Amino acid sequence: IHVLEYIWIIAHIKHKEGSAEIKEYVYKSLLLILQGKVASYIMELQKEMLNKKWTKNKRDKFKKVITYLKNHKEYMKYNQYLSEGYPIGSGIVESACSHVVKDRMEISGARWGISGSDSILKLRSVSKSKDWDEYWEFFTAQTQSNNFFPDNSNFMNIQEKLIA
Repeated sequence: IHVLEYIWIIAHIKHKEGSAEIKEYVYKSLLLILQGKVASYIMELQKEMLNKKWTKNKRDKFKKVITYLKNHKEYMKYNQYLSEGYPIGSGIVESACSHVVKDRMEISGARWGISGSDSILKLRSVSKSKDWDEYWEFFTAQTQSNNFFPDNSNFMNIQEKLIA
């Protein structure tokens, strides 16, 4: 998850590269965030930034991380997302982009315009999400409705005659 990059910034300020302490710090900090305690982590960083005699460069890095956390705190409800079964990493989305888009659009010799590529990607998404049968039923019903009763005005008259 993206926040890990920011945790590592602080870890490198506080601990020696490759040390057991740096790994432990990252683990504990990430655990706090995954438990939904982003505000606590922000307060911890603010205290640390003010209590230690850091160089200006290191204080600026603290500020950068704190600002990032404050700006994105509302989106970091990882405990809630995980309990509801949502993925929290970008890997799934990136993989889907590659699998759905890249694998189809970059076929050797293929040339795509905007409307053609848009249409094929919509169909590919339906297929990959295993919704093809449901989509096809909907599409067929819509097509029949549009072709035979575009405004549905005659449908009731015909239905009444058939029933009578």
